[in-house]
Amino acid sequence: MPTKKSDIQKEAENELVLSYLTMRNLIGFSGILLPLILVLTTKTASGEKLIEPSISDYYYTSNGDVLVVLLSVLGVFLFTYNGYNSIEKGLTTLAALCGIGVAFSPTATTSARSTTIHVANEAVPIVFGIERHFIFAGLFFIALAIISLVYFPKLKDDQQVVTPQKKKRNVIYIICGWVIIACIVLLGVYFVFKPSFLKNVPVVFILEAVAIEAFGLSWITKGQTLWPDCEHYLEKGYHDLKDALK
Repeated sequence: MPTKKSDIQKEAENELVLSYLTMRNLIGFSGILLPLILVLTTKTASGEKLIEPSISDYYYTSNGDVLVVLLSVLGVFLFTYNGYNSIEKGLTTLAALCGIGVAFSPTATTSARSTTIHVANEAVPIVFGIERHFIFAGLFFIALAIISLVYFPKLKDDQQVVTPQKKKRNVIYIICGWVIIACIVLLGVYFVFKPSFLKNVPVVFILEAVAIEAFGLSWITKGQTLWPDCEHYLEKGYHDLKDALK
């Protein structure tokens, strides 16, 4: 009776590569597209601001339900991703639950555009004196930063040598992880001091968007969209399709 292979063995033997790469890229591209979709597709009246004060404020725009759906889909993708050990799985699960928590825990706002579906003065859940929304958002980004800094640069159990492509990807993981942490710190500083000279600048949106783009870039790099070890998956798909049509 043949022994059952682990996921790591299957990936090493090219049986699960497409599955793992696809999931990583789905997560990464979902993050990258999130702020872009909200900014580019939200309906605005003449004279209204083009960018909301924060990504969370899009909950109160014509794209409120789109925000909830996109965060929920991202949460499902993260929850489905297993990683290589229980700690990494725990971090992706935490990020998944917090992403969904952000979606269903609207933040308080005084400047967002209210709609008939989501009203800006709805009750905001408070936990330990802090908005539940901020707790979920903070844990979401912290979990993703740890994954990028600690787990993505690791070698597989059976891998001893760091390839040139892996070295390049590791640089991206480290940069993205620290960018996420820097954005978290700067958001904390901004909320504490609220500098008046930045009152007309969407500081929160900018920092959130940068953190999300860094998270997305880290994941598509892990999905080997950038600097793959072997043939790029798009090239492989093209060649497979070409062979199938012969």
